[in-house]
Amino acid sequence: MKKTLLPLLFLLSLSALAASQDGPKVGDKPPLLQATALLQAPPGTKLDARSLRGKVVVLEFWATWCGPCVAAIPHMNELAEKFKDKPVQFVAITEEDEATIKSFLSKRPIKAWVALDADKAMNRAYGVVAIPHTVVLDKNGKIAGITYPTLLTERHIDDLLAGKKISLREPSSGEGITAGKDPDEKNQAPPLFEVLVRPSAGTNSEAAWGGGKLTARGYTVWNILQLAFDQSSSRILTNAPLPEGNYDFIVAQPKGTDEKTMAFLRQALESAFGLTGRKETNEVEVLLLKVTEPNAKGLVVSATPGGSFRTGLGTIEAINTSVGGIARALEGQLQKPVIDETGLTNHYDVSLKWEQESFDKPNPDGLAKALREQLGLNLIPARRPVEMVLVEQVKQEPKGDNK
Repeated sequence: MKKTLLPLLFLLSLSALAASQDGPKVGDKPPLLQATALLQAPPGTKLDARSLRGKVVVLEFWATWCGPCVAAIPHMNELAEKFKDKPVQFVAITEEDEATIKSFLSKRPIKAWVALDADKAMNRAYGVVAIPHTVVLDKNGKIAGITYPTLLTERHIDDLLAGKKISLREPSSGEGITAGKDPDEKNQAPPLFEVLVRPSAGTNSEAAWGGGKLTARGYTVWNILQLAFDQSSSRILTNAPLPEGNYDFIVAQPKGTDEKTMAFLRQALESAFGLTGRKETNEVEVLLLKVTEPNAKGLVVSATPGGSFRTGLGTIEAINTSVGGIARALEGQLQKPVIDETGLTNHYDVSLKWEQESFDKPNPDGLAKALREQLGLNLIPARRPVEMVLVEQVKQEPKGDNK
């Protein structure tokens, strides 16, 4: 059967890029820093050239609702701790209000000055379109790098302290969440509504969501079905041929809920690929997820409304996920339904790691051990009725004769 990608014409936009055409470049003098308020700095400190003179400066544009931003905090905190006694200053810059930031910091500390950019002057000056977004200044006050936060290393900062130049990859279109600005149109308001489906230029997959927005890049249709219907691969059946290749999916309806965002994503799948889903229940072998240690250190109660999720070889990392979300990630690794019977209702930040040689050689025993030791959770075999989603091709109504 020939697969055709139908156009989805709600609103076509370009990728969310990390910097606009008008943003500063490496080697430029940075735009003027002007915070509406500065938290966690010494009393009387101002965010200006005088307070930062002679220092390596790391400017981190972020938000509490941005899952990838929150996921990068431990990395940036680790760097800040290593250089706390050297002329290096980390500055976290956000558009959010002081009450929101103080509440967040009480739960998730950030080892940096926190600059409030309520009038968005710094975000505009630095051409920030997607967050997290990192700008590094050398000791001479020039821009030494523009990058994604987790790409910045201890070696980069050591080199800058030694007066050397550094090379940092700029963020790709698949990194970060759009900050609500079209990179090719000056002074334009963010879209009131946007849905985009297109073939992806890359093969790496990553999704992030929050605030009524979702960006999933490099996803196969099979993978996006799992996200759209909130089900793991072991709970999705299909009798329809699926398009090959990787695609980018963007949904933005900032005044809506994440539930509505997923509803629009399902509509996009139907419009673009002719795929729809319906629920049915089957009794199958499952794994029951139980609590063995209620206060395990690996289950950190999340402080952000946004979320992100990454799975890889021997790793599951998530920001603001329910235990049900952890169960679905386990299903993907074990290829068997995992039912959450923990009774835990909080949302968590988790980082689960175990030994695994390759994707073709799963290590269920190692995963189960890591789950017990790191998250205080256990898996018990059982048999249960399980709700599944049957994905089908939308039936075309036969055309009648025109009379």
